[in-house]
Amino acid sequence: MAATATAETVKPRRITRLPLKEWEYLKLKVWSENFIPNVTEVTFRMSIQQALQSSFGLAGASIVIDVLDWDDKTNIGFIKVSQKELVTVWTALTLHQFRVSGHACSIEVLGASASLISLADDSRSLN
Repeated sequence: MAATATAETVKPRRITRLPLKEWEYLKLKVWSENFIPNVTEVTFRMSIQQALQSSFGLAGASIVIDVLDWDDKTNIGFIKVSQKELVTVWTALTLHQFRVSGHACSIEVLGASASLISLADDSRSLN
């Protein structure tokens, strides 16, 4: 009987779920196949807006995106988006193509994280 008494007094464990972070950070690169594009921060911002509007119309264009950093030499930038809009933004950026100096360019997502510090340095690269 002692075994059944302890089984009745033990409470079941509850699984608690941690809430998602409010923001997601993306590391992006603008590239072209046979051309090194000269992309300014303004061009980068406009390309993101065009990608959202062409894929999802005015609803996509209304998504708030913060450009945190842009490097003109490497064509790599960091943006901050709402966790709820991550899939929409990622899809629009991946599908979007635009032209710089007559050459087709694309935006590649190099990484995504809920923590900006984890995108700042890639420990797997030798650069």
